[in-house]
Amino acid sequence: MLSTIYSFILSSTLLLLVSTLVSLLVVGTIFKRAYFTPLSKIPGPFLNSISNLPLYYHTARGQYHKYTTSLHAKYGDTVRVGHDQVSLANGSELRRVLATHSFRKGEAYNTGVLPVQTMFSTTDPEVNKTRRRQMGNTYSMAHMRTLEDAILEHGVISLIGCWDAEIKKGADVNYFYGFNGIAFDVIGMLGYGKSFDMLRENDITVANNIQKMITLSGVVTIFPVFKRFTWLFKDLFAARNSLIAMSQAAVARRKQDISNTNAQAAHADILQKIIDAKDPKTGQTLSHSQQSAEVMLMLGAGTETTANTLSWTMMYILHHPPVQHRLCQDIRRAFPDKTNPIRYDEAKAQLPYLTAVLHESMRLNSAAPGYFPRSVPAEGTTLCGQYRVPPGAHICISFAASHRNPTVWANPDGFDPERFMGADGEARSSELLAFSAGVRACIGRNFALIELYTVLANLLRKYNFELPEDAPYGPHRIKDGIPVEIPGLAYTTCGPINPLVNCRVRITHAED
Repeated sequence: MLSTIYSFILSSTLLLLVSTLVSLLVVGTIFKRAYFTPLSKIPGPFLNSISNLPLYYHTARGQYHKYTTSLHAKYGDTVRVGHDQVSLANGSELRRVLATHSFRKGEAYNTGVLPVQTMFSTTDPEVNKTRRRQMGNTYSMAHMRTLEDAILEHGVISLIGCWDAEIKKGADVNYFYGFNGIAFDVIGMLGYGKSFDMLRENDITVANNIQKMITLSGVVTIFPVFKRFTWLFKDLFAARNSLIAMSQAAVARRKQDISNTNAQAAHADILQKIIDAKDPKTGQTLSHSQQSAEVMLMLGAGTETTANTLSWTMMYILHHPPVQHRLCQDIRRAFPDKTNPIRYDEAKAQLPYLTAVLHESMRLNSAAPGYFPRSVPAEGTTLCGQYRVPPGAHICISFAASHRNPTVWANPDGFDPERFMGADGEARSSELLAFSAGVRACIGRNFALIELYTVLANLLRKYNFELPEDAPYGPHRIKDGIPVEIPGLAYTTCGPINPLVNCRVRITHAED
């Protein structure tokens, strides 16, 4: 009996001792993270100073852009958002971080869902430099201009044909799905050798798979362990595998076609450029798997970003009737002949207000405002001249907060294209980071710009746009003197929530 009591007391004491030690360790870790690290001087919520979980929670919900913007509005340009993570919303400091390879992309990029690293996902500066040399001419403006006829044909001209048919039926159209159709069909034609027929056939299989892969990428970026549990995300992994197989097949089909016909010159598209890519410095080419991965990257990065930017721009135009009126007048006055499509160079040169509208739209809703961490180099760094950040920490790029920084932008939440007009406006455009900046800036920028200008210029010349009476968002729904924006969901890219309901529009021919 005594031995039993003694054993119980001993085991209880040991359990208490272990529990106490664990508690002291946890408390000690909390105090160390909160008060005794170089990051302790950086303002931010207490919970974020001891854990990354609040940041990961909001990122997993697709609200990284809104979360960081709210924190910066409260705490300033530099905010501690995790025990080892700092969010930055100062434009000049962001450009410094992005300017060189010193601040490498964070380890989160290594948790990607593609079988090999791409130009976007690699954290190795040398790999990125090599890949950019190999593909430098692929997305050059000179090459993009040679593809403009195809971009117009499978883009805005195809959409106009679909919308004209809807007008005859007396039906409203959905601009979000229309812009997605343009983006996917153009990429299909130029990157896969054939259109995906989203516009003509309403086949949204590829678009759905891209959405699932982006969701999967967001999940495994934050929680890499989930890559092992394919059964838990069976549908998402199936979508990824389907896209990988489709990209591999496109590359193989093109190589076989070239082998059979020896007609390489006939394929002057992006797919062929990727297959032919060669480092002019070393002569190194891409392997088959690397070619397929870059083709798949183009599909993911070149569709959602463009379609969402067009959608947000259309939303702002519809929510601000004076802007719509002026923009339509400018376009129709400059290009009265409707028999010829408006081309990029023409629109860029003759429609400065369209440029201002695009800049303001991209300021308020960047195409890719997601979680893009950078690793602090071995020597550490100082942010905004006052906060020392040690090696091993991560700097979270917050494009959304930077673009709504009240120290840079007057009336930061208001849609005001005038801020980008005139000489001052042109200088102010340098504050935009819509396509990132520095050595890892978006290589597809020229491709996106051609689509953005040609789609908006031709549609606003062709149609009058009006929100339906039951539209849930519009100039009738005001908060703090500003039309309420359609809520957005951001993992990597940011698109409107519930576009089926929120992105309907009534169109008529401009001459009617």
